Amino acid sequence: IIEEIDRITKGQAIITTDVGQHQMWAAQYYKYTQPRTFLSSGGLGTMGYGLGACIGAKTGRPEKICINIAGDGCFRMNLNELATASRYDIPIIQVVINNQVLGMVRQWQTLFYEGRYSQTVLKDKVDFCKVAEGLGCTSIRVTKKEEVAAAIEKAIALKAPVVIECV
Repeated sequence: IIEEIDRITKGQAIITTDVGQHQMWAAQYYKYTQPRTFLSSGGLGTMGYGLGACIGAKTGRPEKICINIAGDGCFRMNLNELATASRYDIPIIQVVINNQVLGMVRQWQTLFYEGRYSQTVLKDKVDFCKVAEGLGCTSIRVTKKEEVAAAIEKAIALKAPVVIECV
């Protein structure tokens, strides 16, 4: 997903992230070409930071493609900010990497807590695409690797707030 975003945007987008595995992937697999194009809370662990940062980045740099990359856990923390993006027609792209788990917490529980898992599985019935549409955004659900590029290209072409849920 991150490599496709990089390929399509040619490393020219502003990428924001929440925290977790997706944050590490965004740092590693997107080839940044300019300073101040990777906005993340770093090690502060701020779940929900990325969407507001993306809206701010797009407002400050309207000529740039601005994409927030979040996991499903982080996205839940601040998804209501999609209403702000739709209200003011701020064309951001929200990518949700939905693996139904708090990925980094689960990874740490595996590595350091001998598999004693607690509260990391998010297998519930939240439909992020319906939530996005309910808040006035366009939504695209991706369920196959082959669908990623077309989803990103469509989201960029729409010039509207878009949520891409990658299951």
